Amino acid sequence: MNNTAERWGWLSKSFHWIIALMIAVIVPVGFVMSATYQFKVTNEQMETVHVWLSRIHQSAGLIVLMLVIARLGWRLSNPGPNVPASLAAYQRLLAKINHAVLYALLFALPLSGWAAMSAFGEAPTYFLWLDGLPNLVPKVPLNDAFGYGFYARIHHYGIYTGGVLLSLHIVAALWHQFVVKDSVLRRMWPLAS
Repeated sequence: MNNTAERWGWLSKSFHWIIALMIAVIVPVGFVMSATYQFKVTNEQMETVHVWLSRIHQSAGLIVLMLVIARLGWRLSNPGPNVPASLAAYQRLLAKINHAVLYALLFALPLSGWAAMSAFGEAPTYFLWLDGLPNLVPKVPLNDAFGYGFYARIHHYGIYTGGVLLSLHIVAALWHQFVVKDSVLRRMWPLAS
């Protein structure tokens, strides 16, 4: 269960891969959900589809938020494996920055989505079978400086920033595996012992 100097423990691996799978669902569902929004007003069936996509997207986002809180708590109390000695100082720094910003986005994205829905105030924030979680921020007019648009922009730009940083994270892991041929990817791989 615990991390060692050489490997991530099964709990750290579980957090990593479950969050990765959740993101693989949340992002495409979010884009389809956004696309259905404009049609839901004129089409009753599309409104039902939109509500279910919203329920999936929002619930999964809040589950990720809870998992990230637990993961960060575990990470702070259980340090990860040593960074390979072959990495240059600038590579270590870039990896730390990338990981820190990814963690920040894993907090900011669900919170900004929840805040956007709260500020909008015309639709519930869903969590699994619950309809209408408490508002994270007060409902304000759409043109308010800290209204729906403010939080929606944070959410929107956070998604694209996260996409770039996640791509770099994946490329770096593959580079370690196939070019450098060190243990970086293997020690996080779910089936590796």
